[in-house]
Amino acid sequence: MRILLIGSGGREYSIAQKLFHESSDNDLYFLPGSDGLQQFGHCVDLNPLEVDLVADWAASQNIDLVIIGPEGPLVAGLANKCSNCGLKVFGHDQSTSFLEGSKSFAKNFMKKYEIPTAVSYEICDWASGESLIAHWSHGLPIVLKADGLASGKGVVIAVSKEVALQTLRSFLDGKFGDASRKIVFEEYLNGIELSQHLLVDVTSDHRSYCLFPACQDHKKLKTGDKGPNTGGMGAFAPIPFLTNEDVEIMKDLVIDPTLKGLQSEGLIGRGILFLGIMWTSSGPKLLEYNCRFGDPETQTLMAMMNEPLLPLLLEVAEQRLCKNVIKIHPGTYLTYVLASSGYPDMPHAPVELPNIKSGNPSIIHAGTILRNHRWFTNGGRVLNIVVSGENLEQAQERGKEIITQVAWTGMQYRSDIGEKSLKHHQLNKTLYDPWFS
Repeated sequence: MRILLIGSGGREYSIAQKLFHESSDNDLYFLPGSDGLQQFGHCVDLNPLEVDLVADWAASQNIDLVIIGPEGPLVAGLANKCSNCGLKVFGHDQSTSFLEGSKSFAKNFMKKYEIPTAVSYEICDWASGESLIAHWSHGLPIVLKADGLASGKGVVIAVSKEVALQTLRSFLDGKFGDASRKIVFEEYLNGIELSQHLLVDVTSDHRSYCLFPACQDHKKLKTGDKGPNTGGMGAFAPIPFLTNEDVEIMKDLVIDPTLKGLQSEGLIGRGILFLGIMWTSSGPKLLEYNCRFGDPETQTLMAMMNEPLLPLLLEVAEQRLCKNVIKIHPGTYLTYVLASSGYPDMPHAPVELPNIKSGNPSIIHAGTILRNHRWFTNGGRVLNIVVSGENLEQAQERGKEIITQVAWTGMQYRSDIGEKSLKHHQLNKTLYDPWFS
């Protein structure tokens, strides 16, 4: 098959690696791709946001399947354009993708279909926001979210009203451009956060989904959940204290109403939904919708899968999904994100990565560049290390051995991926219990 994968980061690398190893008959193209991805196929020098050009190119090259990785092209309508050209697409239509592209759209959807979520308010001007903060009745901290896409960095948990006011000003002044001209304020939810991915196939006459195992992402930059929020510093699965009963509750309260809502609104589901869920003492509450695979969760999920990926993507693209649960390998799976010294604010100039050797499937290229046969950093999140073991300790040991081998000057990473959840489990705690102190 001739497959076009849109994107260039660690998420796309892990998908490409799996597709490449599933079948040597697949002819893979990446747009825009990266130096790391070239080992699996061909890179196409086009901007994924120029959706007309991309769709025309894919049609002219007789691409059999288009897989859209990042959220930007989805919100820009790339799936619509490709579908209109007669191409098979794994990726939601533009209207469906606004569940991620607009926080206010998503919150109104949740309220309409009675999906448990945090109390929220929409603000577009200083006076209204200042008044809301002054009369905030939900306790501290206050959560402020840029309405539009902000590369996973548009959420601030303001620990005081002064910080909330500073954040309000920076957002309205265009910290994230048009994405932060509208702001969603939310009550802060205490609980245990998890990432739930599901393949989604919804039309006017049918709806179905297929569950991946839930993961836990680690958003804070530093060990011990310290420092600023990032796009994600690591993920692991499975979650040891997530029970089958918990999954059924999540289906009843969050997943089933979401798919029914899509169908009622005439929103085509033809891709992945990645649900950010906070499990509180009263049960699951939906934090956000993401309409694409998560990063770095995808790296963990691709390693866990014990079945081919391509047939499932085709079933979704052709809207004939009939499977309910993804088959997975036993054990614990960890992804460590290795980041540049200035991440997440100002990644430093390229730094050489002297110890990168090709052929190690545990090393995922996320932000690298090849110059004169030498690898350099090229962005914030540079490499992902994906490892597994019979238990967390074994996986950690393997991961840290590889990290020691590839380390570079100024590298940042979290050494504690999964540890908090393991201790929670060892204390016989559940999703309804607060984290141990």
